[in-house]
Amino acid sequence: MPEDNSEKKSDQETSATPSSRVEEAVGLLTAGLDSLTPEIIQRLTTTVAQLSELIDVINNDEVKNLLASTAQAAGSLERSLGAIKTLEEGGTLATLVEIGGFANAIMQSLTTSLVTRSLSPVLSLAMTGDQMLEVVRESALEARKDTRQISLIALLRELRDPQVQESLKFILALSRHLPGLLEKL
Repeated sequence: MPEDNSEKKSDQETSATPSSRVEEAVGLLTAGLDSLTPEIIQRLTTTVAQLSELIDVINNDEVKNLLASTAQAAGSLERSLGAIKTLEEGGTLATLVEIGGFANAIMQSLTTSLVTRSLSPVLSLAMTGDQMLEVVRESALEARKDTRQISLIALLRELRDPQVQESLKFILALSRHLPGLLEKL
């Protein structure tokens, strides 16, 4: 009757397995070490040094807080990046950069004297406008208080006054230009 060797074989495999696996691992490590060239060792050393520097940078409270904030705002950041990508693809972002450069150049070129010279006519016009409004108010009050009837002779007498002449010329000129101005509105 043949002997049952399956039981013995199984015992041998079990006892030989850890030893053969260790031998396989040693063989793998030996092959790996043998394949390391000085160039590979240099690259590996550089990579490990860079990783160490990166870990030092990341391992401070400010960066940790920044990373936590970034994780919390991930959805918003993703939408914002999508919007920026759309602006960039359509050329709008480049236009905005150009406008920003233009605005910056204007801001850099603005000096106190330039601003004063530029705003001086505007301020002068505003003051003249205010003065004209005040004259119109005073004239309106004066006209309301004047209860006399103006006759043709009284009107002709007033025409001798140079200020009345100048005012009438202005009103006539304004009357000629007013329709064209009103059409543009």
